[in-house]
Amino acid sequence: MVKPSLEAISESENGSFLVRTFEESEFHAPFHFHPEFELTAILKGEGNRFVGNDMSVFNSGDLVLIGSNVPHCWKNTILTEEINARSVVIQFQRDFLGSDFFRKLETARVSRLLNQSFFGIHFYGETAELVTLKMNELSAETDPLKRLINLLDIFSQLSNTKFFKLLNDETIIYEPGTHEHHRLNEVQAFIIENFRNKIGLNQIAEIARMTPNAFCKYYKKMTGKTFSEVIAGYRVNYARQQLINTDKPVSQICFECGYADIAFFHKVFKHTTRFSPLTYRKEYINRLKFQS
Repeated sequence: MVKPSLEAISESENGSFLVRTFEESEFHAPFHFHPEFELTAILKGEGNRFVGNDMSVFNSGDLVLIGSNVPHCWKNTILTEEINARSVVIQFQRDFLGSDFFRKLETARVSRLLNQSFFGIHFYGETAELVTLKMNELSAETDPLKRLINLLDIFSQLSNTKFFKLLNDETIIYEPGTHEHHRLNEVQAFIIENFRNKIGLNQIAEIARMTPNAFCKYYKKMTGKTFSEVIAGYRVNYARQQLINTDKPVSQICFECGYADIAFFHKVFKHTTRFSPLTYRKEYINRLKFQS
């Protein structure tokens, strides 16, 4: 059984916050959480990003701020080179500059930003480009004071932009010792790792340690969606990425994302996107031609 794991983060030897760069064959971190806030910029990679209950496609240029104890992970779905995952990550405690620092008038916007991060925040456009550049500069800086000034500059940029989107409609926070959150996160972690496979209702109910009927009511109450709706959403998002990033036939994508019936796959895909899979691919290609 895959559970959201608590990640222990070592303190930085260079200051009160941590900056790390990763360069790997793929993103290996499981669905996990930690008390630190996290700002992650994807420098290279394509796949699915999971933050709380949200699943979204990510690629190079992705920039996300995640609040304390919000479960998250990135999963590559396209592996073509030796290095398919490159990122720079900043992690910090809310009180890393003192318990009152973000309560001051001058930092009110940053405080609101941190509060919003419990929903997960995706930044895009010029803001993502500028902040990613600054994060790269920060990761190379060795002077402690300059590192701190650079981080505050990043906070200023993020707290003063309109180019962002909240990823969840409600906060999704894992609290150790909270039974219901622990149960839900066990379920979500299993779905994330296995949504492309057949997951029976009895199987997922067993993970939640509930009867199938009780699980269906519980899951709808906790997430606002049925179990089948969540699985379908994950599968369609995966199919969308495969359609625009590969030349695989629709039938192959159908089977890869977990459906055994092509007609049913078409029905679910069109219900979600308003397009058939082939039309979706053609529309994307036409948009690229128009932009070039």
